[in-house]
Amino acid sequence: MVKKLESPVIGTIFSIFSDTGPQVIFNSTEDLISENQALNLSIRVLTLIGGDERTDIYGPLPIPSNEKFLCLAYPFQVESTFTSDEKLNEKPCIIFIIFKQEFKREMSRTHGLILSYLSKLTSEDFRREDNLKVEKMIDINKGISDLITMNPVRIYRVIGNKITEHSGDFYIRSDAYVIADLEKKTLFVIFDNHLSPVSKPQVGLIIDSMEEKRRGGFNKRIVDSPEEADRLIHFFGIKMDHKK
Repeated sequence: MVKKLESPVIGTIFSIFSDTGPQVIFNSTEDLISENQALNLSIRVLTLIGGDERTDIYGPLPIPSNEKFLCLAYPFQVESTFTSDEKLNEKPCIIFIIFKQEFKREMSRTHGLILSYLSKLTSEDFRREDNLKVEKMIDINKGISDLITMNPVRIYRVIGNKITEHSGDFYIRSDAYVIADLEKKTLFVIFDNHLSPVSKPQVGLIIDSMEEKRRGGFNKRIVDSPEEADRLIHFFGIKMDHKK
């Protein structure tokens, strides 16, 4: 089994820009981030990026009057259902992921993972203001904590000239998967069956540019054995699409 370590995420805060201004509608960190601190954070960030319709992750950002923790912010829009202003069709919302200060570097590398997770959930579950149910926010709070639990293994996908962190089960064609074993300091590279021998050196150069390879002193190991590749793929829950 893959060893699971403590999650750096301590909880989440959900905020919305209501008719009367920024409002905190969920805070799972009340014992560590007070309501006043959560509200001040919401006011600052909603004022700065709340109207930005781009889907992105912002941060790490400081938390007012609290030096122990930092946050990542994910803004999104919901259709207004509770408003006295008929012209206000949408309201900006933000999900704050609160984490421990000492995990700043690790959390800075999770933007793609969190963005993929939250953009799918919010587009499906939080389209309207009246969809913002406490039970859904509790589920997302747990899901993010589980998603970002620090693990000695990180998994990446290479498609074309891009490499992104793997998040969940994908049935999208990938040129290669890279399993970064943080304990063994090794990058295990599994090329997909469709990839031509001509393309493999180019994919290898992309993998060599990874931060783990450049700064972490990682060794790169090509997994040539189909048996070992299948073992790694199944062990780490990777689902590769071999369809043409």
